[in-house]
Amino acid sequence: MKIWAWLVLGALASAVSWAYMHRILLPWEHYVNVDHGRVKAPLGDLYPRWVGTRELLLHGMNPYCAAVSQKIQIAFYGQVIEQSYDKPQSEIIDEQRFAYPVYVVFLLAPAVHANFEVLQHWAPVVLGALTALSLWLWLAVLRWRPPLWFLAVFALLVLSSPQVAQGMRLRQLGLLAAFLLALGTWCVARNRLFLAGVLFAVATIKPQMVLLCLAWFFIWTLGDWKKRWPLAAGFTTALGLLSAAGEILVPGWVRYFLEGMEAYPRYFPPGAMSIVRLTLGNWLGGIFSVVAVAVLLVYAWNRREVSIESQEFTRVLSFFFITAALVLPLMTPYNQVLLLLPLCMLMRNWQDLPPWTRVGFAVFLAWPFVAGAGLLMFPPPLDFNRTALLPSVLLPLAPFLVFWLMFTLSRREARS
Repeated sequence: MKIWAWLVLGALASAVSWAYMHRILLPWEHYVNVDHGRVKAPLGDLYPRWVGTRELLLHGMNPYCAAVSQKIQIAFYGQVIEQSYDKPQSEIIDEQRFAYPVYVVFLLAPAVHANFEVLQHWAPVVLGALTALSLWLWLAVLRWRPPLWFLAVFALLVLSSPQVAQGMRLRQLGLLAAFLLALGTWCVARNRLFLAGVLFAVATIKPQMVLLCLAWFFIWTLGDWKKRWPLAAGFTTALGLLSAAGEILVPGWVRYFLEGMEAYPRYFPPGAMSIVRLTLGNWLGGIFSVVAVAVLLVYAWNRREVSIESQEFTRVLSFFFITAALVLPLMTPYNQVLLLLPLCMLMRNWQDLPPWTRVGFAVFLAWPFVAGAGLLMFPPPLDFNRTALLPSVLLPLAPFLVFWLMFTLSRREARS
């Protein structure tokens, strides 16, 4: 295809994604949630964090306390949620608590006096820009400089994907954490290790999303401690300062946070479910997860001495990202932003993949846009089951497919 054709394709995919969201998905979600009285207003994931920050910094209230949770619930549901966990799962409601480490308030502090409607409007723009910048950072880490037209099309397709679109629509701070991981890795690639450690510490605002990924950097640091110790120093210093500052604001915040994390799986099961457990069941999926992480750690330990310039460094990091997306409680699609680095590696080495895998992967990537276009041409009734979610039906397969392609690519490179 010629350059102009790729640019038209990227713009068309973006337009389809935008139209599908506003003409199909959002009206269906409003019908299911608001019209049926399940929620008063779809405020997204940012609202509980914003309210907790305001109550703490402006009024000195513990953001984990029941009073703050009730204020959030009244905004979401129009009433305080009173529930017991012995009810059927379908009757348990998301309690919309402040469920982040307390030091997330330092990132949200500039917005405490903002009008939330204005914040809601601009948050997707900021998160989308950070995701596009993350893409550029990963390409820089890979030392790959594709033509500008390719970068523009790639960015349009990534931002239009159901995973990133969901993260932007929900104003999910996971996109910010993914950006911090990309920026920190870029700093490592330029030997700014202390700054990288600081950025990784800030990324722990989403601990379940980043901790396994950061394990590779810890192992890699041990591979040449004399040269790489600033990475560990930056991380421990920044995390210690963030935790201590949080303790000053909310004494005992770690206990409140852990109690919230313990309750989280009971009132929001998708947040505690991994794709592997969903696919294989709790028992078999749990065994698979433990074995996968153990194998990954051994694989990483045997490569701890590789240099940052080597392809092996980014390959190992990619497998950490993929494993996190598979085995950790990250089932919601926006967490698949972790797959950006392996996706970039696959695009860079596209010609090295077997032809049949390229065709299959291309079809998989095209499905959300094809399905979205089909729904735009033949809009389903609002009460027609879950047809509006058709473009997202294959998303749980994405980490499995990316893992298989990365594994295939690694084997082919090893044989060459």
